[in-house]
Amino acid sequence: MRPRLAVLALAGLATTACSTPPEGPLPMRVVAGNGTEGFADGMGAVARFRKPIRLAALGKDSIAVADIFNHAIREVRLDGRVRTIVGGPDRKGYRDGPAEEAQIASPHGVAVSPAGAIAVAEAANHTVRLLTPTSEGTTRYTVSTLAGAAGQEGEADGPAAQARFRSPHAALFDRDSSLVVPDIGNARIRRIREGRVETVVGAEKGTFTYPMDVALAPDGTLLIADAGANLVRTWTAAAGLGTLKVADELHTPHGVASGPDGTVYVADMNAHQVVAIDREGRLTRVAGTGEKGGGSAQLNKPAAVLVHARHLWIADLDNHRITVVPLR
Repeated sequence: MRPRLAVLALAGLATTACSTPPEGPLPMRVVAGNGTEGFADGMGAVARFRKPIRLAALGKDSIAVADIFNHAIREVRLDGRVRTIVGGPDRKGYRDGPAEEAQIASPHGVAVSPAGAIAVAEAANHTVRLLTPTSEGTTRYTVSTLAGAAGQEGEADGPAAQARFRSPHAALFDRDSSLVVPDIGNARIRRIREGRVETVVGAEKGTFTYPMDVALAPDGTLLIADAGANLVRTWTAAAGLGTLKVADELHTPHGVASGPDGTVYVADMNAHQVVAIDREGRLTRVAGTGEKGGGSAQLNKPAAVLVHARHLWIADLDNHRITVVPLR
């Protein structure tokens, strides 16, 4: 089936950005993990995670995964191979330096820049960290603090080192190479650009409840998963804040993704499913059964979705595994 372009219903803006999704669930495959929590690199079912929560495209056929309670960033390849990039359960803490020695705590967000740097939204330390490749084409990184100060939560904008966050929860590199960060504890969307932090949207109280994740539509519209309000919000500098039209209820939209054709996917956490949204706002289930479980077709609190390498990747949080469904 070839998706057709559709229209997102935004407050005050009609944007060509959504497409007709597949008609029903797609075949799902577990890439890594087997439902048992733990910490292990290796192939497929040998690998272990402890609450994988966010995903970002890393290589041609691999992704970066924020593994919360292993306090680690992992790489997962489509063939099932898993390796740890930084951190581990014995390295919870805060330390910059070579990735082999660095410490992080409860990473909740991950993003990869075109140059290969990995940004980490670090909820427990209230900071945004940066993993910079030591040389071109390398798989070794140096860890630094991009914004915030470890252990100092707050809501201040300004120079990056003086800015303060409260449990940053996701990260996304925008088209201009700035970094967009949902700051869940402050209910704001923040932007890090040229050494400064600014609030993009959410300075007015009540704008969001729990802004959990962000994605870019093909036209540059920012999609925001507001888990507490059960909404997907939209934002552009020109049109401001809007709401994605959805005919049925969402049940804690915890992750959002957009494919190159504009199809919008949502990790509908408490419905234990991943859905796509058509031009009329109707939901189509594309993964999961709607009942939590660890079976081959089931999900247990899907936390994130990502379109990459012709697959829809899913962070299956409480099954401690990474799954994919093929996209045609």
